[in-house]
Amino acid sequence: MINTVLIATDGSSHADKAVAFGCDIASKYGAKVVVVHVLLRDHLSESLRHMAAQEYGATGQEMPFTAVIAASPYGRFPLANIIPEDVSGPHDALHAVANHIISNATRIAREHGVKDVDSRIEDGNPASRIVEAAEETGADLIVTGARGLSDLKALMVGSVSHRIAHTAPMTCIAVR
Repeated sequence: MINTVLIATDGSSHADKAVAFGCDIASKYGAKVVVVHVLLRDHLSESLRHMAAQEYGATGQEMPFTAVIAASPYGRFPLANIIPEDVSGPHDALHAVANHIISNATRIAREHGVKDVDSRIEDGNPASRIVEAAEETGADLIVTGARGLSDLKALMVGSVSHRIAHTAPMTCIAVR
């Protein structure tokens, strides 16, 4: 009945619970797991661009991009430990964070006994990209965290998991 479980993760604690839950289901059914991460553009690049422009650009200091990231109070991850020193801009930083998140989710999947794990890094609207990835991979089930890294805007407009549940043609589970 369940052959492929798509699990969306943004690296939040709710997403990690969703990864564990989805992997438990996949393990029970011998299903393949596809871990999907949509680049965190709204969570990192705007903050980093602001930080770099306001705090470091105005003073004329020349700092490596990784130093700006490490100094950013807006970061949502321990960025200094995730992003390599040779990162030259927001795009590279987003991919470094994405690779860290995917690696962590893949480790969780293996720990839960999932034998077939694939991963995808997507870019664009999170809800749309997750549903599209589920359709492209033939997923029978989408598992997401009920809450992620969203802010007040998500409370007003609706969460990613809510939009996925309303647009996906397959079964969706939002894990709390």
